[in-house]
Amino acid sequence: MNTLPVVDVKGSHRQVGRQVGEAMQETIRRILERTWASPPEGKSRAEMLEAAQRFLAHTRPVYPQYVEEISGIAEAIDRPLEEVFAALCEELWEGAFWRGCTDFAARGRATVDGSTLLAHTNDLDPEAEEDMVILRVQAGDEPEFLAVSVGGLGWSAGFNAAGIGLTGNEVTSNDVRAGVPRLLVVRAILAARRLGEAMDACLLPQRASSYNNIIADADGEVYSMEGSATDCEPIYIDGDILAHANHYVSAPMRRFEAGQSSISGSVIRHNRAWRLLRENVGRLSPELFRVLLADHANYPVSICKHGLESVTVFSMIVNLNERRAWIGRGRPCETTYFEHRLG
Repeated sequence: MNTLPVVDVKGSHRQVGRQVGEAMQETIRRILERTWASPPEGKSRAEMLEAAQRFLAHTRPVYPQYVEEISGIAEAIDRPLEEVFAALCEELWEGAFWRGCTDFAARGRATVDGSTLLAHTNDLDPEAEEDMVILRVQAGDEPEFLAVSVGGLGWSAGFNAAGIGLTGNEVTSNDVRAGVPRLLVVRAILAARRLGEAMDACLLPQRASSYNNIIADADGEVYSMEGSATDCEPIYIDGDILAHANHYVSAPMRRFEAGQSSISGSVIRHNRAWRLLRENVGRLSPELFRVLLADHANYPVSICKHGLESVTVFSMIVNLNERRAWIGRGRPCETTYFEHRLG
């Protein structure tokens, strides 16, 4: 019950998009139907598609290869590219894709064997749990990557064969604009061969908005890239540990916080994660992270979230040195983790 299906794809960017679309066509069509059934208030379908065209115009010159991937998905499910691309532009849907995630990172003296470890909970609406899938992708000459996806439409936490890891958190900024959607920035991070390339993706000048992207490599270099559309603060790992939730914590970025009155749950999860890390320095391991991810402080809106509108739909622990991950569907307190490897 807890395992996620794995879709293996390989080829050109267009080919891997088609393969994902063919493997997940029923799920992707269901996601699109659900998404388009609830456009933002006052916005027509035509207006949403017109806005998506502006995002697409920004994206084609920067990431033509990823537009090719999305085109392959659209072909496989027999839908217009603009319709599929619009669904990937989370910026257009005004909070409909809220992701309340909690992240941990540890390296060196903080872990039992010196490995670089990432741990992540991913919180979405409850109905999204049935759509989760693991994508193992070898696209063109990019490093192979493994990432969790909502039905094959978009990419979430993952890592690649070059030892680059990605987790992260939704942040709500007040400077969202037409540009390259943040999900395409995530896709570029998963293609990075070194940490500098991942950081360059986070700093893309044409981005429409940004997650707080946590990027790391197997050498133990870890950054929380706290970004918005127009600014970004790289936060370096401190004392071999790092944690983040869903609000801006660095002084330069706090002015971009668009949800000042709704960050209490994030603040509690953020500080709780830091406390759990500090109390376990030197003992952190994949096994211990399974316990920490199941923490219920401030239940039900805890690190292991059991809320009504947002629940933890999957969690993931990554050992970057070993190119190995443990992934579980649903709440961490209930799940069974299954191991996945690259190479």
